[in-house]
Amino acid sequence: MAALIPGMEGITINFASYISQIAYWVGVGLASLGSIVVLYIIYHMSSFKIKATVFPMFGSGTDGVLSVGKPKKNAVKWVNKHTAWRSLWPLFNKIDREPFDSEYIYPGNRIYVFTLNDEWSPGRVNISHKEDTIRAEVNIVPHYIRNWQSLTHKKLNLEFAQQSFWEQNKMIITTMVCCILILVACIATIYFSYKFSTGSVQSSTALADAIKNFGTIAGK
Repeated sequence: MAALIPGMEGITINFASYISQIAYWVGVGLASLGSIVVLYIIYHMSSFKIKATVFPMFGSGTDGVLSVGKPKKNAVKWVNKHTAWRSLWPLFNKIDREPFDSEYIYPGNRIYVFTLNDEWSPGRVNISHKEDTIRAEVNIVPHYIRNWQSLTHKKLNLEFAQQSFWEQNKMIITTMVCCILILVACIATIYFSYKFSTGSVQSSTALADAIKNFGTIAGK
């Protein structure tokens, strides 16, 4: 079959190979980013050393009658220079909780928690021995959190009054980071496009010459 444009015989430009190469490197970048995220999540979850069994309670509490829901698994770690606890779930929360006394931290770094209105109270394991029967049960410990709430409110007021550098400039920093990432992506695309297109420079030159000489009759 004759070429549509004279002089185009034998000229081929494989655009599919360029697209596949770009897709390959984009895939490598996404896979690397995903691996970093997974490793960070594993590191984050492994920092919660104290295992918690949480018993959610429901009811108004005004009449002293509460119901206990199905226990849930959680974990806590020390934060703020070993002065507070922070729970694993929900992920990446910023809620500081009052640590329990050491007598309520059981072997294996385990604690039992009763929670009402998102406030934690420790559970005590009581063991009773009657005749030939040994019975163990977990009971809630009266736990007053008024002082802890007062300290937390003072801390929040102080943090609000003294905003950090990040709080004051986070919009500008976020915008700059986004611009840098877009610029890097553009540079990477141009670089890989140029790198994998060097094989077609000769074909592109021939294509340009063929278009330039289009309509010219050979020998005249």
